[in-house]
Amino acid sequence: MKLSVMIRGNNFLEADRFGFPMDGRDNVKSLLEKIVQPVRSLNPGARIFLVTYPSAALDEIKAALEPCELVLLDPKGSSQIETFKHGIKHIFEQDDCDAVLSVRFDLEFKKSFYSWDLQLSDDAIYFPWKEYLAAWRDHRRVGDAVHIIGRKALPDFYSGLTLCQVAGRKDLHLLYYMTRTLNGNLRFIEDGYWDSNTVYLNPECDNPLYRIFNRPKLDGYAPYTGRVVTEIRGE
Repeated sequence: MKLSVMIRGNNFLEADRFGFPMDGRDNVKSLLEKIVQPVRSLNPGARIFLVTYPSAALDEIKAALEPCELVLLDPKGSSQIETFKHGIKHIFEQDDCDAVLSVRFDLEFKKSFYSWDLQLSDDAIYFPWKEYLAAWRDHRRVGDAVHIIGRKALPDFYSGLTLCQVAGRKDLHLLYYMTRTLNGNLRFIEDGYWDSNTVYLNPECDNPLYRIFNRPKLDGYAPYTGRVVTEIRGE
């Protein structure tokens, strides 16, 4: 399987939605050591694409990940879904890879791609994990920060992104729900039920794959799940 890497989204923010600054230069070592170098080792000649926006940090980030290719987008009026759609379409048109591994600039990975337990296929879509049990039960909510999309699965994935937009979603948490009837080969990188955010005190926030590097722990529980999860567990 020939794999390419897409690192997508914001590489620099004065303040994210929690009010914390984010500078991708502070995290590029994790992306290089845990994602880019292992993929290059396993796939000699693998191409790395930065699908992102202009910033004061971008030149240094690009230099640290070279050789890589820049897909520069206009942040005005952009969205997470539009960035994703533009990026994967560009990559599959420009590259002959069998699948694309998509990650974000703000993910500090806990383990190397070498150790991910995957059975890659060009018709499969990998999501990171199922989210909280109640959220998975109710609307098949999944993690939104890491994906692997096979070339043959691209039309289904792209349609799922569009359906999320039609439903008025700005996030990717319902992407499994939107693609479940389109593609019969949906898989997960990690077992269990985890939170995509790592700031809260819920045990589910300590997922086995990554932490969001610029966000310290907050003194509180995730507002959606704090009560529901304990009820389901019978506590």
